[in-house]
Amino acid sequence: MARPGDNNAAQLAALRQRFPKPSAPAAVFQCTQIVLVNAYLVYLVATAQTSPVGIAAFNLAELIVLSVVSHLVLLPVPKAARLGDAGAGNIVQKILVMALSLTWLGGIYWLSVGFDKVHIEQLRSAPNPLVAFADLHILWPLLFSAGATVAATLGDLARWRRKGGTFVPEYAMSGGPKILTLLIAPIPALLVSEHFQQTDLPAALLAWSATYLGLKCVFELGMFAWQCLGMPEREVATARA
Repeated sequence: MARPGDNNAAQLAALRQRFPKPSAPAAVFQCTQIVLVNAYLVYLVATAQTSPVGIAAFNLAELIVLSVVSHLVLLPVPKAARLGDAGAGNIVQKILVMALSLTWLGGIYWLSVGFDKVHIEQLRSAPNPLVAFADLHILWPLLFSAGATVAATLGDLARWRRKGGTFVPEYAMSGGPKILTLLIAPIPALLVSEHFQQTDLPAALLAWSATYLGLKCVFELGMFAWQCLGMPEREVATARA
């Protein structure tokens, strides 16, 4: 009969497999990316080069890039070597869920950033997304983030080809804080900036962006720290013994 302690240790082992502890070089790489991207976004906000619309568009685009890369990297990986939930569901289901999610998020963000009318119009009038991102000054940080994600994922794939076993990307958890930011951050950002929207628009734009970026940094660095330190390896080793 299994003891409760055995079940807990097994759950920790399964969780650690799903969200592996990064190697030292990968941890430095991932932390550097988080710090540099967010520091540059803070610089853009501080110098009034971007706005709530730009910050929200960046976070959504970054999450889409991560999702696309994480799906493409599975193409050369046999199903038997993927995690149990990797690739679950057919393409129609995934498209439907994504469409519904984007519709819901669109409503939330329309309420949250609707006061940023100048940049909403700028986004609408752009001939294509790349021009829109360039006009909002988020194209270069987005390209940097996308390049770092591709490089890290290719490194995971190369390591899996050398060692075999189950393919588990070390970037597996990086989408979590981006989703949390998308879902949670616009509400407090709206509440903080609402006081200034009728009297001081620049202050409202700054308050929204600062609140949103603050939560983004907390989520991303907090999840990264938990991934590195939250589950002691000795407990996982005990579960596998």
